[in-house]
Amino acid sequence: MPLMENALENFAIANEAGLRLGCFVAIFAAMLVWELLMPRRTLTVSRRNRWPANLGLLAINSLLLRLMFPAAAVGLAYSAADLQWGLFNRVDLPYWL
Repeated sequence: MPLMENALENFAIANEAGLRLGCFVAIFAAMLVWELLMPRRTLTVSRRNRWPANLGLLAINSLLLRLMFPAAAVGLAYSAADLQWGLFNRVDLPYWL
């Protein structure tokens, strides 16, 4: 069984972007159908106007997340190093370790 788990893990890593997109599209389609079949309230703004605006916000948010999240992680790492935060700044270990 470990061979099968390793193959599945390798497949997931190799196809991460496609799997994410597929999950997003599947959930988005399910929500779209759900909204069409069972709306919770009457429409004040047409779907024709609302959905493109929401998809535009989704695209902008995804782009900003792809750009800002790595930069924020690097910035936080530099700040932690400058302020000497973290486990390895608190524990006195030999440098070679």
